[in-house]
Amino acid sequence: MKSILAVNCGSSSIKFKLYTIPELNVLISGQASSVATKGAKPSIKYIVHDQGKDEKNAEDEEENMPYEAVFERIVALIDESTAKHFQPEDAIAAVSHRVVHGGTESEPMEIYPGHTEGLELLDKLSDFAPLHNHRAVEVVKFCLEHLPKSRQILCFDTLFHHTLPKQVYTYPLAPPAETPAIPLRKYGAHGLSYAYILSKMSEHLQKPQDELNLIIAHLGSGASMCLIKQGKSFDTTMGLTPLEGLPGGTRTGSLDPALIFHHTPSASEKVDFNGFPVAKAEMIMNKEGGLQALCGTSNFGTIASEMAGASSPDAEKYRLAYDVFLDRILNYLGAYLLKLFGSEGRPELHGLVFSGGIGERSSQLRADVGRYLGWLKCEVDEERNGQGPKEDVDGGVKEVTKDGSGVKIFVCLTDEESQTANMAVKALRKAKLIN
Repeated sequence: MKSILAVNCGSSSIKFKLYTIPELNVLISGQASSVATKGAKPSIKYIVHDQGKDEKNAEDEEENMPYEAVFERIVALIDESTAKHFQPEDAIAAVSHRVVHGGTESEPMEIYPGHTEGLELLDKLSDFAPLHNHRAVEVVKFCLEHLPKSRQILCFDTLFHHTLPKQVYTYPLAPPAETPAIPLRKYGAHGLSYAYILSKMSEHLQKPQDELNLIIAHLGSGASMCLIKQGKSFDTTMGLTPLEGLPGGTRTGSLDPALIFHHTPSASEKVDFNGFPVAKAEMIMNKEGGLQALCGTSNFGTIASEMAGASSPDAEKYRLAYDVFLDRILNYLGAYLLKLFGSEGRPELHGLVFSGGIGERSSQLRADVGRYLGWLKCEVDEERNGQGPKEDVDGGVKEVTKDGSGVKIFVCLTDEESQTANMAVKALRKAKLIN
């Protein structure tokens, strides 16, 4: 029995899942946190799923352990667990990688010994998502060396947004003097999450994907929104890079472009980010902005609870952080509703879908957005909204509005690793490496 290892590399985290082929049953799932974080010890937590029983494991690594070394330890732990719990001849046929920026690539990229041309493009694309792509490239190179029999399938977040209309992805700016690595346009992000949610909503609503009109809010430490029209991305908040659009945990989101030069006169200087040079402006707007900058924490649960404490001297700053986040969501939601309802034939909105850590957990945020949609006869059900969806009970999708609500609001658990594993299976079949 062969398997697929799905890897999701963040700037300081690594999520991973080991799946069977072709059923895509999960054998092992886990996450490494505080990876390559100065002064922190990386922690690896994982669960072995063996015949209905879950074996939980956790270990701390050495302080300041390099990113690649943490991934090497993850692979070792997977090998040990596979040998102990599953068939010894299990082999990783492919590693599916979530990669934030794929530029103009319109298909997943396959890399294996003797076919590594794509690595040069990936290095160039790291300039457009420096905090994420660079880590993915590190892990791909490690897999090429240490898992040479596995095919590397690179699944780009930008793939889903290749259907954006020209007027949406075009920036009103003259061509640059020097030709950039990729055209300077909107590419979007979180596409793997949107593709997964689209498929889950299609199942839940029993409606073909190409007939669905959805507005999805993927809200987490990185936050974005997407208007899906007839099953295709029609507009999205993130742009050339993930910086455009909504604020995040430490990301500013959209700002007046001139602001950073007044805030930081040396904004164009290069600084080091874990051995990778980035512009100081990008570093500041990616790591020193967002909710963290407004109230001192990027934890949305803390923000929601602290702003409710009338006696707390800091309640006002937490309230401001919450209100800014809600305001930016409403800005894009209003625009997307207008673009959808103003289209020829006034298409129906089949659902406003919340996902990501904040979207899945913050019942208050969902309720507040629902109240702003009262003019469309949206009615949030307090009891339904108070409990999130469960994968084993309702398939990971739950409506939180009342029956007959003018706008239906859903919560959907997302799974980017599952989406990349599915894409890897298709790539392996296309290459005739599996049946």
